[in-house]
Amino acid sequence: MKHFNVLLRDVPFTPVKDGPWTGVDAGVKGLLKAGIDVERAYGDFDSVSAEDIENFKEHLTFDIVPGVKDYTDSELALLSLAEEGAESIDVYGALGGRKDHELMNIHLLAHEKLRAIELRLINEKNEIVLLIAGSHTVKSDGFKKYVSFIPLYDKTLLTLRGFKYDIEDTYVSIGKTLTVSNEFKNHAADIKTDQDILMIKSTD
Repeated sequence: MKHFNVLLRDVPFTPVKDGPWTGVDAGVKGLLKAGIDVERAYGDFDSVSAEDIENFKEHLTFDIVPGVKDYTDSELALLSLAEEGAESIDVYGALGGRKDHELMNIHLLAHEKLRAIELRLINEKNEIVLLIAGSHTVKSDGFKKYVSFIPLYDKTLLTLRGFKYDIEDTYVSIGKTLTVSNEFKNHAADIKTDQDILMIKSTD
């Protein structure tokens, strides 16, 4: 499986997989500070200093995109990796910080060109993925106690089996909290959904 790791911001993080690593804007700075080789870099680099950019140029080749554009640096990076044949991408630095950026990063999971990729948004407490319509078997990582399902569409028909709170062919809708703070009952559990839905594993 063709896998990539991405850091979107200069934030503390603990890599759980080896590279290749992609830096986005200040994420390049974070990777270099951590002693990690940056294979790709994207962004307008408006959140770093001119001194930082000169340092970047000593370590890698990259093009600075215009600051005025119709997409975020995050979207640019993820779509570029998708075009390179990415089958799975772990994204760090997507959560926290500005709420508009955080919400859009979450919505990028449902992007028509990204939704079929195994795309995970990860920080120290959360892992967010999109489950596309269909049947899925998901596993507990033994660390994140809670698992929630957040519908993107009203009247999403959902079945959960193998959780502390199972449901069978139940409609869930935007703004309803029925499927928040569930827990794995077994190591693996089964999900069936008739529309795309977000799954969030989290810990206190």
